[in-house]
Amino acid sequence: MEVTEQWWTLASASLFLVGLGILADQLVFLVAAAGLGAWLLGGAITASQSFRTQQRQLSVEYTLDATTLFVDTATELTLHVSRSSEAAQEPLVIDAELPAGVTTDTDYPSVALKAGATTGTTTCTISPSVVGQFEFPPVAITIGDRYQLYTVTLSHTETPTLTVQPHTPELHIGQGGTGVQSAYGQHRSDRPGPGVTTRELREYVPGDDVQQIDWNATARLGETYVRETEGETDRQTLLIVDHRHRMAAGVDGGTMLEYAREVAGGIAQTAADYGDPLGLRAVGAQGITAQIAAGTTPQTYTRIESTLYTLQPTAETRTEGTRSAPQARRLATRLEGDTSPFGTVLGAYVGEQTQYVQRFQDDPLVSTVRQAHSTGGGDGIIVIVTSDKDPEKLREAVKTAIQGDSRILVFLTPYCLFEPPALADLTELYDRYREFEELRRDLERHPRVSAFEVAPESRIQRVLAHRQATGVRPQ
Repeated sequence: MEVTEQWWTLASASLFLVGLGILADQLVFLVAAAGLGAWLLGGAITASQSFRTQQRQLSVEYTLDATTLFVDTATELTLHVSRSSEAAQEPLVIDAELPAGVTTDTDYPSVALKAGATTGTTTCTISPSVVGQFEFPPVAITIGDRYQLYTVTLSHTETPTLTVQPHTPELHIGQGGTGVQSAYGQHRSDRPGPGVTTRELREYVPGDDVQQIDWNATARLGETYVRETEGETDRQTLLIVDHRHRMAAGVDGGTMLEYAREVAGGIAQTAADYGDPLGLRAVGAQGITAQIAAGTTPQTYTRIESTLYTLQPTAETRTEGTRSAPQARRLATRLEGDTSPFGTVLGAYVGEQTQYVQRFQDDPLVSTVRQAHSTGGGDGIIVIVTSDKDPEKLREAVKTAIQGDSRILVFLTPYCLFEPPALADLTELYDRYREFEELRRDLERHPRVSAFEVAPESRIQRVLAHRQATGVRPQ
C-alpha cells in the first residue's frame, strides 16, 4: 500500500501543528495534530481492509476474439471488470499493456471504475507484426480509497496467449511434379503385431503363430507362408529443420525457409493430432540453434510450433572476401569496450548474432543427424527439411540417418524453383529441375527413405506446362 500526495499534505500539516504547539506552548495545536494523525492511521486500516475485500471480489476477464492469427491480421481484445456492490466503495483503474510485436491504433486498453460502479468494459483492435507466440503482460490493477489518501497496485496474471503464424504460401509437396496428400502417412508403425494393415509376406519359421499363415499364398506357392500385420503404436518423430543462410533464397514472403517452415509446422500439427511424441532440432550455420526433446504434452507441441515460426536464416560462416567465424569472434573480442562510432558500427557486424545450443566443426546437418541417430535410436521417424543446395552433404546425411531402424522423410526445396522468375529461362529451369528429380530419386533408393519436393505450386506447374508444350520428357 502506498500513500498519495494528499496524504503527504495532511501529514505535513500534522507536523506543522506539532511544531506550532511546541513553539506557542499551546496544547490545542498538539491535540489537533494528534487527531489528524489518528485519522490518517484509521484511514490506513480501513483502506487496507477495503483493498483486501476488493481483491477477493474483483473479477477480471482478459480475452482475445482469436488466439491464433496470421501475421498482420487483426483481432479484438476485450478487458472486462466486475465487482460486487460491497467492493464498489473505492475507485479503481485497470491498465493492460501489449507485448512487443503487437500494436494497436488506439491507446492501450484501460478500464476506470468510479466509486459505486460495479462493471466496466473496453475493447481495442490489435495486430501482430511478427510471427511467434506472445504472452500478454500481467494487468495492473490500481485501487484507491475514498479519501484519495492510499493506493495499492495488484497484478492479474491470467492473461491471454496469442499465436501468430506466417501467411500460408501456395504450397506444393510432391514427387516428380505430382502432389501427394499426406507425406507423413497414416498412424501406424512397422512393428509386427495385431493389426489390420499388411506388412509383408514371408516363409513360415518354427515359432510363428499358425493364425498368421496365409493359406492362399501357401497353396499358390507350394510353401508355407505367413503374413505379418502392422500394429497401431505411437511413433516418435524427430524434426530436423535447416535454417542456414541458403534457405533465404526466394522472394519476400516466399523463401525456401518459409516453405520449409510450413511443411515442418504441418508435420508438427499432424503429430499433435495423433498424439505422437515429437522432438525438434533446428540447424544453423555452425550447429544446433534449438533443441526440444520429444514429448506428447500440449506444451511440447506449442513450443515446437512457436520455435518454427521464429526461425530466421543464420549468417553464413564464411564467404569469399569475408572473415571466417573464428576471425570474426577474435575481432569482436578486440572491439569489446571500444565506444567510438567506428567500434560500435563494426562490432554490430562481427558480433555473435545467433545463439547455438551446440556447435559442430563438420557439416552441421550431417552432424545433427549423426547426433540424433546416436542419442535417439528406436524405429520412429526422422524428418529432414532442407534444400538441395549441397547434394553430397545431403546424401551423407541420409546415409547417416538410415543406419538405424527409423523411417526417413526428406523434404527438399529445389533451389531452381525459388530463383527470381525474371532470371530463369524455362528450358534451363526444367533441365535443372530434372537434375533435382534425379537427386530426389537417388535418395529414395536407400531403404526406408521417402523424398519429396517442396515448392511454390504456380512455379512448378509453369515448369511442367513448359515441358508439355515443348515435348520434353524426363529421362
